[in-house]
Amino acid sequence: MEETEAQLFARLREENPEFQRLAEKHREFDQKISELDRIYYLTSEQERKRKELQKLKLTIKDQMHTLMRQHRLNHTPATSQK
Repeated sequence: MEETEAQLFARLREENPEFQRLAEKHREFDQKISELDRIYYLTSEQERKRKELQKLKLTIKDQMHTLMRQHRLNHTPATSQK
C-alpha cells in the first residue's frame, strides 16, 4: 500500500536532513508571514517583504515536493511485466 502524502512528509521530516532543513525554513517563512498578517496596515516595505517571503516559501514547498516525488520514484517497487 502506498504512503499518503502526509505519511511521506512525516517520514522524510524524520529521516532526510535536507527535507528537515526545508521544512524548518518553510515553517519560519510561514511564521514571519503570519506576523505581518497581524498588522492592520502594512507599509510598502512590509508589503514587499511579505511578498518576498511568500515567494521564498513557495520555492521551498516546490523543493520539498520534488524530494517527495524523487523518494516515491526511487522507492516504488517495479511492476512485473507479463
